[in-house]
Amino acid sequence: MAAVLHVIPVRTRRGRLERERERLAALAGGADVHVIDLPDGPRDLEYFVDDHAAVGQMLHILPGYAAAHAIGAVSVGCFYDPGLWELREALDIQVVGIGEASVILAGAVASRLAILVGGWKWVPKMEENVRALGLAHRVCAWRSIDRSVQAMQDDPEDSHQTVRREALATRDDDHAEAVILGCGALAGMAERLQGELGIPVIDPAAAGVLLAAALASLGLRTSKIGGYRSKG
Repeated sequence: MAAVLHVIPVRTRRGRLERERERLAALAGGADVHVIDLPDGPRDLEYFVDDHAAVGQMLHILPGYAAAHAIGAVSVGCFYDPGLWELREALDIQVVGIGEASVILAGAVASRLAILVGGWKWVPKMEENVRALGLAHRVCAWRSIDRSVQAMQDDPEDSHQTVRREALATRDDDHAEAVILGCGALAGMAERLQGELGIPVIDPAAAGVLLAAALASLGLRTSKIGGYRSKG
């Protein structure tokens, strides 16, 4: 199986990369999963203006890293899915976003989907991404836990309890049949939440890596004859 690269498009806290690599490799059945961040990147991507810095750095770093490590596919670890068009144009290998992957995979297990995010500010851009996938009609609710990325990382147990409360509400009030965790900082909560809720809960980072691994295993690459045709 080809190696998969999961890029977290920010500068991460100490220890996160190794923890995430071990977790994702275990979920991917021991596949060769690489996890990197952007050492000079923004602290988080809560604001649109920070996307540009992150995308620029990914375009600079990923081609060389992918070639040096025989990467077969890339997962971009932010639910905004920053830089997908640019990276698909620049790289010969498949690139997926965790937001895109989460909605696609959730649609295979439920007809009514709820997406839980950190803040309401994030919803318009994410909603546009879902609409572009042609799957907006499957999303019955967007709910916010009113937490910044940094706050979620500072107190993961408090974040879990808040996510649980909103997830129960969307299950019972919105009739959601599956819940998507709409932020990379919420990755790792899905298994416990699924047991508590009794409905599918989609881990975004896992969805991205597993979809990327599947595409790499099938030998599928980005089509270069149209919108993703490379420069030069």
